[in-house]
Amino acid sequence: MSKRNSEARRWFQQASYDLKAARWNAEGGFYDTACFLGQQSGEKALKALMYYCGSRKQALMTHSLVEMIRQHPPAAEGLPGLIEDARILDLHYIPSRYPNGLPSGYPHSFYGNETADHAIASAQRVLAFVFEFSASRGEVEITREEE
Repeated sequence: MSKRNSEARRWFQQASYDLKAARWNAEGGFYDTACFLGQQSGEKALKALMYYCGSRKQALMTHSLVEMIRQHPPAAEGLPGLIEDARILDLHYIPSRYPNGLPSGYPHSFYGNETADHAIASAQRVLAFVFEFSASRGEVEITREEE
């Protein structure tokens, strides 16, 4: 496996585990954490795609899914179709973690099941895109789950 594919695999594997952790936290009522992990899952999946496509290091420095999609590799032509999912996930990067990211209170008191469900669904669509993209190029090792 090339270094580029190896790095893409590392990022996709963590994205997959973050999505599982998001679901687990949502089931436990930790909706704020589920939303943050959904954002992390989507971000890491997009970074896996960008590593695979050989994106420049500067493009990989952002935490914004919207920015990554705007700078998407030409080969990933369907990626802009996920811009709304990216927006949903980007909204959770700060407020789901920090009390001062919200007007008052703290994240756990603001987040609910429906919000977490939307974040998890958005992350799932991003992971599915990366999975299908790599599979369409015969790169099944990047997204194959570890045993």
